[in-house]
Amino acid sequence: MKRRLKNSIAIAVLSLVTALPAAAEDQLPEERKGGDMAVDVVLARPLGLLSVIGGSVLFVVSLPFTIPSDSMDAAAEQLVKKPIDYTFKRPLGQIGMSQ
Repeated sequence: MKRRLKNSIAIAVLSLVTALPAAAEDQLPEERKGGDMAVDVVLARPLGLLSVIGGSVLFVVSLPFTIPSDSMDAAAEQLVKKPIDYTFKRPLGQIGMSQ
């Protein structure tokens, strides 16, 4: 019973997270609404923070492979810089990165 509940919650959260950027792309930046800002503060920013932490850990783990292949900068860009930009540098309520 608990496992089914956990799976249902995980599916609901993943569905919501993947739908938010698509819904946000239809709006211009100056048309952000309070609801978008609330979703951003409650859901997108905390998930962004988790991706910063997880990406940083993955970056450190990948160093033995990326240093010899000279791809450390690309790994840093994808695993650390992009999540930091998404979490801390974008305007409040701008959920999708394309705006």
